[in-house]
Amino acid sequence: MSDALLICLPDRDGPGFAQRVREHLPKADVRVWPELGDADQIAFAVTWNPPRGLFARLTGLQAVTSMGAGVDALLADPELPRHIALGRLAGPRLAADMAGFLVASILSHWRQLDQFRDNQRLERWQPWAPERSPIIGVLGTGVLGQAAARAFAALAIEVHGCNRSGRSVPGFDSIVPHKRLSELAGAVDVLINLLPLTPDTTGILNRRLFATMRPDATLVNVGRGAHLVEDDLLAALATGRPAHAILDVFRDEPLPPGHPFWQHPKIRITPHCAAITHPDEAASLAAESYRRVLGGEPPLGRVERQRGY
Repeated sequence: MSDALLICLPDRDGPGFAQRVREHLPKADVRVWPELGDADQIAFAVTWNPPRGLFARLTGLQAVTSMGAGVDALLADPELPRHIALGRLAGPRLAADMAGFLVASILSHWRQLDQFRDNQRLERWQPWAPERSPIIGVLGTGVLGQAAARAFAALAIEVHGCNRSGRSVPGFDSIVPHKRLSELAGAVDVLINLLPLTPDTTGILNRRLFATMRPDATLVNVGRGAHLVEDDLLAALATGRPAHAILDVFRDEPLPPGHPFWQHPKIRITPHCAAITHPDEAASLAAESYRRVLGGEPPLGRVERQRGY
């Protein structure tokens, strides 16, 4: 009978996460890569950066779920059979952490809090506050984008979104389709990228988009490194459009020594930690997703392969 659950997290604490999952599923057969046992018995897998050849061995697999919000690596794996259902573990804690990071980073920059630190060092008393709140644009209106929109809206900050179809989403002041992205980029002070990585969105943050942004605007990339054409951003910053960038994700991670982003005065870098999956939340979600799959339902956060998210 195919009902085993596999935890395959080569660069994380697989055994520790498996123990958390067992607390939710005390009777389940939970296995930890690379010890597969009888691989034909594995029905469900939780993974991140799975090794090549894994899925070819799991002949009884019904569904696989990403440990986080991103599924581009799974979709790019040619060995993952087309009939296997895909899901992802993006819970409310992950979304709240992303929203908190965005609010903190953007408002710190908008209110120029670094200047107050410098003034304190110089014992300089110089009150200042911006005349208005920033206007925010969010590319991607899924779970993470909606959490960010709610957080900014709670501070009476105007938030506009962009998704593929332009369909209305609660929490946003307006939504435009992808074909009107340049219109959105030219209307906001801060442009946040939270899109999933697909063939259509790879390289979407490029010179054509930057040319439509306001001269004093800020670009924030917390999606995937491949969304950004790095050379285009460097050239755009030199012209002042956009004026600044906040980057949490990169094509090569860790960011290589000597990369021009490290010392760039108009770029603020964080090491892919805007929102990190919490093991306890992920274990609870993984257990629920496993139960759903064994019950004949799709996994949590089901991914539509054709769309890529």
